[in-house]
Amino acid sequence: MKRSPVMVFAGEFWAGASSRGLSDGFRDLGWAVQEIDQRDFSGKASGRLALRIASRLTRQAASDAYRGKVLDECRALRPDVFLTIKGVGVTAEFLHEIKETGARTVMYYPDYHFSYPSVSADSFGEYDLFVSTKTFQLAHLESVLGPDRVAYVPHGYVDAVHRPVFDRVSESENCVDLLYPGNHSAYKQRWLESALAGLPEPSVEIVGNRWREHAVREPLSRCRMPGARIGVAYAEAIQTARINIAVHTGPTASGWEDLVSTRTFEIPACKGFMLHIDNDEVRGFFKVGEEIDVFSTPEELADKIRFYLARPELRSQMIERAYARCVPAYGYKSCAAAIHRLVSERLLSLSGA
Repeated sequence: MKRSPVMVFAGEFWAGASSRGLSDGFRDLGWAVQEIDQRDFSGKASGRLALRIASRLTRQAASDAYRGKVLDECRALRPDVFLTIKGVGVTAEFLHEIKETGARTVMYYPDYHFSYPSVSADSFGEYDLFVSTKTFQLAHLESVLGPDRVAYVPHGYVDAVHRPVFDRVSESENCVDLLYPGNHSAYKQRWLESALAGLPEPSVEIVGNRWREHAVREPLSRCRMPGARIGVAYAEAIQTARINIAVHTGPTASGWEDLVSTRTFEIPACKGFMLHIDNDEVRGFFKVGEEIDVFSTPEELADKIRFYLARPELRSQMIERAYARCVPAYGYKSCAAAIHRLVSERLLSLSGA
């Protein structure tokens, strides 16, 4: 019997997650994908000392159970590839055990730094292929792992989730003037505060976690903050905003800073109009002034918000051009195809693309 290529895939598979999009993409390419959802093995810490101690024990037990589940599946299925997103809970020793089942090990790393308690940077050298979504990480990774084991595949949008909800949204049907989709950071807050201070009083919605407890002063305190939205609710929020703002987490101690993120692709894929923080990388994905527009200062952002709010027809034309550029080229199905090719060229002999 001829067997399909088999993958054990460890990640989070909620609607809109990178893992969900990649998993769907690999299945479309003929892979048999066994998903192991890290959320099934996660717990929540408490503020009280005794419960924090108990929570640490619980987290350790949960980590052990997670690794046990991964190893059980690898031993049972003898997969061609073990793929993990960010390598949460994966150590060098654990990767050795996985490799003993015959699996080649692949990391897909979609974050801008490696300093997470659950991520063991010491394990990176044990991956057969390390795929980063960040161009600025490549030189470091190649110096540590060697160029043959490092590759770049950018972020994407989840094809089955990040898509227009409505055939068309007229100017009168838009719900808000401005939308910021993304979780809170101090850097993002400073950008929004500075830009909104220079505007009369547009209707603004901020969709994401941790905003209510941080954005408590003017002008952000006037904004609607419904919390996180995922799936169809997220896509609908993007499509029914006149302007979507894309600002990322900001500079880090390492000097690395996000240039693009999943929002860079999710907004156009949902047929939202995008104003994106300016850099060479986003200009490589989209045509500025024709498909999206960019800004470099809060004052420029405020000026472009005023400009585009007054020009709904221009926004509509740019939305259609950005959508045509983005879909399907920047979807996670295309990302999965790129990883499939890398695995075929460097690790295994696979058919298809």
